[in-house]
Amino acid sequence: MSEGKTLRGKAIAALAIGLAIVLGILVVFAIDRRPRTHDAYIFAYSSEMASEISGRIVQILVTNDQDVAKGAPLFLIDPAPYEFQLRQARAQVAALKAQIALTGRQVTAQGSGVQAAENQVQKARDQLRYAEDTRRRLEPLLKPGFITQQQLDEAKTNETAAAASLEQLTHSATQARQAVGDTLSLQAQLEGAEAAADNAARNYDLTTFRAPFAGKVVGLQIAEGAYAVAGQPLFSLIKSDAWYAIADFRETELPRIAVGDRATVWTMSESNTAFAGRVESLGAGVQAANPGGPGLPTVGRDLNWVVVAQRFPVWVRLDSPPPFAMHVGLTASVKVHHDGAH
Repeated sequence: MSEGKTLRGKAIAALAIGLAIVLGILVVFAIDRRPRTHDAYIFAYSSEMASEISGRIVQILVTNDQDVAKGAPLFLIDPAPYEFQLRQARAQVAALKAQIALTGRQVTAQGSGVQAAENQVQKARDQLRYAEDTRRRLEPLLKPGFITQQQLDEAKTNETAAAASLEQLTHSATQARQAVGDTLSLQAQLEGAEAAADNAARNYDLTTFRAPFAGKVVGLQIAEGAYAVAGQPLFSLIKSDAWYAIADFRETELPRIAVGDRATVWTMSESNTAFAGRVESLGAGVQAANPGGPGLPTVGRDLNWVVVAQRFPVWVRLDSPPPFAMHVGLTASVKVHHDGAH
């Protein structure tokens, strides 16, 4: 009887050991196909909101944890100084346009004067040529007595006067041409003034600070009257259209994870709810604990007999999770279903 009990006990023990071995194999197989980690957290992209211009904040239009749409006004900066700058810039543009129009009319008038002066020069040339021809015709007639000396002297005087008149009119025409202005420099000034006006208009529009994307306001700790300094963050905006679980997996598990694998995510706050997602990326590298210099390996004085596997971040994008359940930094657990494993 005791021998039968002994055999039965041994059989039960052997069966239990066999079941444990089979169960262990199944667990290892399941873990091998479905890598899982509790070292994860919820993440969403965010941006620090900073104005491009400086000024006194006169109105804050949002509150902490408020959802805002893309383009929604978040706060207002005192627009008065920027309105004055815009009016001044536009006035400068108008003044230059008026000056260009006036200069254009002056240039037209000067051009007419130059044309008249050149016409006078041409007449003086013709008169000088006529006086020279007259003097040359009279000179052979003096000796035979066909003309008097007085007539020849008058011809020479007329030639000298015509030459002097031509010289004077030529000088006047040259001065007239040099006096003709243009609007090129004014046009260049106008382009600069128009650019300044466009920039002033842009700065005036920036007095209303708008959300660059749809999201949730966080970290708001200012009130009306605070001074916004260009480039200095005032609060943050969480981009709420894409949520991720960033999970750290051991390097030995990375071969069993691929981009596109389905994943299941749990958070500590919603432990009974599973969120579906897809693996979007695997960490390409992490910083070594004790990096050495170029070409110089780092060897510690102490030997670590237990080698701990390095962990790499795996990004899982969640499939439209409920907004109320999503908070940046929530503790999460992630299971990856590799090759369609459930």
